[in-house]
This record gives sequence, C-alpha cells and structure tokens, in this order.
Amino acid sequence: MGGLWGVIDRPQAFRAAAISFSIPTPANATSRTGVDRFVRAPGRMETVGDEDIAGDEDELERVFLQMAARGPKGSRPELVYARAGVRIGRWESAHDRLPPHPAEAFGACLRGAAARCRFAVRRGAFDRRTGRYALIAGEVTNAEALLRAARRLVGGDLPEAIEGDAPERAFLVLFDADPERALRFLDGAYLLYVDDPAAFEALLVRDPFGRQSVFYAVDGKRVLFATELSAAVAGRRRAPEPDPSAFLMYMTLQYIPAPATPFRDVHALLPGHRLRLRAEGLAMERYFAPAFSPVDRPEAEAIRAVRHAVERAFLRVWTPGQTGVLLSSGVDSAILAALARRAGGGPAFSLCLDGETDECPPAEATARSLGLFHRKRRVGPEEFFARAPLAVRAFGVPLGDPSAVALYLLTEAAAGEAAVVLSGEGSDEFFAGYRIYREPAALAWAAVLPPPWRRKLLAMVRRLPDFYGKNFLIRSLTPLEERYLGNAKVFVDDRLRVFHPDVRPALQDGRDALSLIKEAYTAFPPGLDDVQRMQLIDILFWLPNSILVKGMRSAAAHGLRLGLPFMDRSVFQVAVRMPTALKIRDGQTKWIVRAAFRDLLPPDVVERPKLGFPVPLRRWLQTGWASPLLERIDASPLSAWLDRAYVADLARDHIEGRRDNARKLYALYALALWTEAHLGPSQTLAEVAGTECL
Repeated sequence: MGGLWGVIDRPQAFRAAAISFSIPTPANATSRTGVDRFVRAPGRMETVGDEDIAGDEDELERVFLQMAARGPKGSRPELVYARAGVRIGRWESAHDRLPPHPAEAFGACLRGAAARCRFAVRRGAFDRRTGRYALIAGEVTNAEALLRAARRLVGGDLPEAIEGDAPERAFLVLFDADPERALRFLDGAYLLYVDDPAAFEALLVRDPFGRQSVFYAVDGKRVLFATELSAAVAGRRRAPEPDPSAFLMYMTLQYIPAPATPFRDVHALLPGHRLRLRAEGLAMERYFAPAFSPVDRPEAEAIRAVRHAVERAFLRVWTPGQTGVLLSSGVDSAILAALARRAGGGPAFSLCLDGETDECPPAEATARSLGLFHRKRRVGPEEFFARAPLAVRAFGVPLGDPSAVALYLLTEAAAGEAAVVLSGEGSDEFFAGYRIYREPAALAWAAVLPPPWRRKLLAMVRRLPDFYGKNFLIRSLTPLEERYLGNAKVFVDDRLRVFHPDVRPALQDGRDALSLIKEAYTAFPPGLDDVQRMQLIDILFWLPNSILVKGMRSAAAHGLRLGLPFMDRSVFQVAVRMPTALKIRDGQTKWIVRAAFRDLLPPDVVERPKLGFPVPLRRWLQTGWASPLLERIDASPLSAWLDRAYVADLARDHIEGRRDNARKLYALYALALWTEAHLGPSQTLAEVAGTECL
C-alpha cells in the first residue's frame, strides 16, 4: 500500500567514520546516551544535531526530497531511517494502519535541517549490539512463524537490545544466527533493507516470487532505490534515457522483463535476489530459485497435501469482516470463495464485460451456489478506455495486457466494501493451469524424431504453401525453447517492423525477448519435462512482470491489500513435488487442485475450463473504437518511435476482419499511455535511437 525509497552514498555510508556512532551503549548504562538515544518507541522519532555534517549530506537531503515528491498520489512521505550517507523514507497512504506520527518528525528532517538527522530510526528495528538495522516494506505473510522461530532460537523473549517493530526484530535475531537461512525464511510481498555498518555493507532483498516491485539506479557514487519506478529515477542528476532494447522486448512479451526497465541505468531487482551494496560496488546475488522435484506418492495423499496447504495459506490472509474475493469464472477464485463462505462469509466482486466470454454469469452462479453476497460491476468500452490512462499510471511500468485495466476497475469496485481482497494468482503457474500446458502432449509425436530430422522437416514445411495444419506442424517441429516465450507473445516476426525505420538500426543488435528466454531455458537443470520447463518460464517471467504487477498495483491504487493464498511458499513447496501427471490428466489442467476441493464446489464449477479474464477488444475495435485508439497513439510521444503506416495497416486489417490484431493494437495503445505519463513530449526520436537521426 505505501512504498519505500532511499538513497545511499556508498563511499560515505561504508567508511569507518560513518559507523563510529554505532558503538553500543554498555549494558549497565542508566542514561540514554550514544545510539540508545536515537531508537524510538513506535510513533516517535528522536534526532540529534551535529554541526560538522559534511556538505554532501545536504545533497543527500535534496535527492531524498526529490524522490519523496514522486510517491503515489494521496500519500504522505516520512523519513524512517537516517545515518551518515543513508536516507530511507516511505510513503504512508491513508489506508495504512500505522501509529500516527507528529508532522514535525518529517518536516524537521527534510526542510533544510539535514544536520538534525545525523541518525534516526522511526520504523523497522535496530540492534544496539551490532548496529544492524532492518526494514520490511510490504507484507510478510508468515510473521507469526518468524516470531516463533526467533523466540525458539533465543529461548524466550526477543532481546531488549533489539528495538522496533516485531517482524524486523525477529528477522534480526535470525539474521544474526544465519543470514542465508533468515532470508529464505521470509514469505510474502516485500522489499527488505538490511543495513550492516559493521560489515561495511547493506542489502536490498526482493521477495522470492516478485510480488513487490523493487527498482534501483546507480548515479555516480549514489544508489537510489524505490518500490516505484518514478521515484527511483527522480534523484538522478540527468533525466533518464529510454532504453530501446527494453521496448523491443515489450513489443514481443507485452511487458518489460526484469532486470530491464524502460530506462537505461535503471534496473529492476530480480525476484529471489538480493543486491549487496559496498563502497567498492554492487553485486546481485540469487538466494532463491524455483525448482521442480516431483516425488511419487499415493494420489489420495497428494490431494490431501494440496488441500491442507491451501487452507492454511487462506487462513494466513483471511481477516474476518474485512476480506472479500475477486470472483471470476475460474476454479481458483471459486475455491477461495468457498473457503470464505466456510470462514464466515464475505463479499464477492466480479467485473462484467459484455461478450461471448463474459465471466459474470458463471461467477454469479458460483456466488449463488455458495450463498455469498455478490457485487457486480458492468464496464463497457466507453468506461474502459476513459479509465485506461489512470490504470496505466498506477501500474508504473508499461503493461500491454488489457485485462490489467479490467482488474484495476474491479479492485476499485471492491475498495469501498473490503480492506483485503483474495485472488487466485499463482495457481496456474504452480499447478499447470493454463491450457497451453496441454500442448506438449499434443506434439509428442514429433519428439520421437531425431533432432536433425526435425530441423530438416521444419525447413521443408516452412517452404510449403499455406495449408490447413501447417502451423501445427511448425509448432510440433520447433524446439520448445524457440516456440514458447511465455503465456503471451504479441509482435514476434514483426517486432522490428513496428518501429520507425530510423530507430531499427539501434535495435538490430539489442537484446530481444527471444534471446533472453532462450538463455533461461539453457540454465534449467536436466530432467525436466516440457510442461515443467514451460511452468518455470512463466514463474520467472510472466508471473512477476505481468500477472503480479497488474494485481498488486491495481489493489494498491485503491488502498486494498491483495491476498494470494496460492502463492504462499508452503503451497509452492507442495506444488513442486507434484508430478505433471497429477497436474494435467485427460486434457484437464490443474487436475490436482480441482480434485482437492471437489467436495466444496458444484461439479460444473470444478470442471469449468479457464477463460482468463477476457476483454472483448476484438469486437470493440471492429465497432468504432480503433480510430480513437489510433488517435491517442499518434498524439503520444510513442508515435515518433513507430512506423505509423504499419500501425495503420494493422488497424485496417483488424477492422476489415482479415486478421485479429487486437492485442497488437492494445499493446501499442498501452505503451502510448505510459509514454504520455512518464516521458512527455521532450523525448525525441534521436534520444530513443541513441543517434542524431533527425
């Protein structure tokens, strides 16, 4: 809901003089002196003056202020941690349930009074013995287990020398004993910051699956980081330059995969990774890697394991009287609705988009069968396109999935009636729920052919005139790593064609999605079947860069907390031990999940195929909405980057029914809206191409 941002001057922060003030107070001291003076009780901050603050501290404050100004609309910033060379703040939204703080606590440290913030701790936890500080931005869903583990480790209550908020206090106890194990223990959606002055380093840690976005930029000797892309670039000395390669990858995937961002020299921290900051430089290290290790077990035992894990994960995010369910036509949200009904009930929310695949009728039937209050919101093309710019701004990064806008509107409808909304994200990736995962079985006949034969046959088929079944043969003979880039691919063969001719040379040798995904395949361990490899691609790319962005950012934009029981680490640990035969059976995806909850749901809900939150773009664009969409693209900064004649051809072919180009046109439209919000008219084609071509 809120956000975090910070600025670290590496040479200043990680030198001996910068940490000399962290010498702990003797245990038998009776007066509050030294570091002890600056550690506060919740809702209070203390500071101390120092007339010898270096001039670069004033520069640090200036950067800090710039980053604070780029926070979410309607939020208020506050300083949460400060020491020499380090400033960390958070945006506190009106929906955050945190202790009130005096207004002067923020103002004193940010309005020209840098000397008063030599050292301050307002959120997180600080260990007076070691000088370590920890701050968690976001949500740790296993906070109670974290606290229990810390208490077991110390044999009782947490040490009084570690002061601050309970989750961070518990984490510091575990970190002191075993840093690696402590990082792997956390679960949820979070950015973790650990300041370890005695080791002359700090850590930025992103949660295992990338539910919380984390961006960082290197600006000379400073490192800027934030949960908002706009804040991460705000403190840079120069305006950020767009990265053409990032937009090339977007055209294919409809998102920009981490660690790339739309800007050069601004990066996204990868899920399951930490960034180690030292005076001499930065290093990104992996601490968690998803891996499948299926085991043979009795079917009934496997079904019980799934049921138990999901039910326990549900209870960890369920808040009685405050929790609703985002109900689609799928089995995942129906399971959550059934568990909500069993836990006492709560409202269910659905979005109605007129069309052949409208999810409202089946969702309404599910809610009625479970006896849940059902709130429906009907949206037509007028409202969809009118609200799309607000949604794109809320996402913060380019996202070309039209269902993202639909989800933004659905969470808006839920905001007035719930504080937490539950959704089924993660189930399809962990338990093989997408229909495309059935493809390896359909193409198995080609796998028996030797690779040289497949390559020769593929070349021959490509040269043949078009005929019914040609695409099937091509997919059958194409290696998985060349045909499966994830759940969505938009511009593939024409990914360069859509750009202006003057831009294409700058993209010819750039990183594209095909090479990026192929590298990921080569890093997979041997022995995986094709379905498992497809799942890993989606877990590494589609899930954190698209699915979670639209879900987490839509909820946050409306002050909601998004509960994702299927993404609980314990559920994942069960899923990776399930063989593919229990996930896909007789052509039915996610079989094990359906079997585990068959007794809670009507048979038609259990057997219902996945629709995927479809938006009727094809029909909308054929009935008058293509023209305003093209006008918006032409009026945006994006238009200077595109081959406008080619874009017009895409629209004409779609309107006249020759080809379904709805996803391509929407991807361009969403990117145009993003450039309006984040680039503005000053960005020229020459800047984008990196040349003086105009």
